Amino acid sequence: MTQTSLITGANKTKVFFKCVTFDQWPVVVAGDVPELGNWNLGEALPAHPQRRPQGGFEWSTQIELPLGHTIEYKFIKKTDHGPRWESGNNHRITIIPGLHALNTDFRE
Repeated sequence: MTQTSLITGANKTKVFFKCVTFDQWPVVVAGDVPELGNWNLGEALPAHPQRRPQGGFEWSTQIELPLGHTIEYKFIKKTDHGPRWESGNNHRITIIPGLHALNTDFRE
């Protein structure tokens, strides 16, 4: 599902982010590109919840990202006690043509 942006002329593709949690704290996706807020939580991409039959929630969102770029990102829960970042290293992916679906469980 590659397309050319009318604004920049850059080739982009849709990327779907999905994250499973076992609580109901809102989830956002932050990363090292402007589309994911450049690690600024106030500009991170919000995800939308769907209750899972086996328990917990699947949080998902989508965005168009430029082809050929390698990005780093993490899922963050917005709790009453402040942001709770995933543990471990950042997720990393190079955006190539085709449909991307990035699925993971939230790393506590």
